[in-house]
Amino acid sequence: MKYVKLFFLPVPMSILVFLLIMMSCSLAIQAQVFQNVSLEKLSGSAPGDCRIAGISPDGSYILTTSQTNKGLRQINLKTGQPKQLTDNPGAGFQPHISPDGRSIVCRNVTFDERHMRQTALDLLDLERGTQRQLRAPAREVREGGEEGRPEVFIEDMQLMVTIDGVTKNLSPNGNDEETSYIWPSLSPDGKRILYYVCGVGAYVCNLEGKEVKFIAHDCRAPQWYDNETIIGMNDRDDGKMLLSSSIMAYTLNGKVQELTDSTKRLMYPQCCARQNIIVCSAASGEIFILRTNIKD
Repeated sequence: MKYVKLFFLPVPMSILVFLLIMMSCSLAIQAQVFQNVSLEKLSGSAPGDCRIAGISPDGSYILTTSQTNKGLRQINLKTGQPKQLTDNPGAGFQPHISPDGRSIVCRNVTFDERHMRQTALDLLDLERGTQRQLRAPAREVREGGEEGRPEVFIEDMQLMVTIDGVTKNLSPNGNDEETSYIWPSLSPDGKRILYYVCGVGAYVCNLEGKEVKFIAHDCRAPQWYDNETIIGMNDRDDGKMLLSSSIMAYTLNGKVQELTDSTKRLMYPQCCARQNIIVCSAASGEIFILRTNIKD
């Protein structure tokens, strides 16, 4: 039997061939998701208490909030011009932008005389510049989905879906107390659900909670880019301080690509495939735009 030296140890040729094949497979899996990815800082962006909260369907503006989800600010992506929309506490927690981008439903968190948390829903009309209460304060409140589309949400840390007025608990990875779900979202075509299981990773399933597919452990705050591509963040901390964070791209067929250097500490991506952009915020509060010119 022939041997070759690998790391100064004799290795049978058959094992070496096997290792090379496995390495080739690994490289294929790590194939690029995008080509010609560029990164730029948004004009006028400066350090501060800022986090990305959303992006309009046409990619013309983004929404930002504070690290505690207080208030909402609209920023024009071409000019960088900001406009304060509301100062409501909780407004930055998963605001819902209408399909035409002209209105936003957001939360308004208050506390009653017993110091119990209450949440109302406000409707922001961007064209008229008005704000009105959509739902009165209550202990539990949901924004509501788009008419004619399934609605996915978290209730008691479980993954729920409402279809044609019927709500059921999906929780594909189990519904015990030790399994908690966060960051649910519906795919653009409304056929799949993206979610994250705390301490485990990101998954995709169908509307029945079947065909469960593991995406990655390091795909936090996941967002749909298109029906086959998911963008998330791979962040690391020491329990007190953020050490690193990179924006990652994943496809349902197993491709993985790191889009940004982890030392830039970019987080909480929001996507607009129509404009081929991903927006994210740095730990310092500065806003960056990723332009994903060509999809591989």
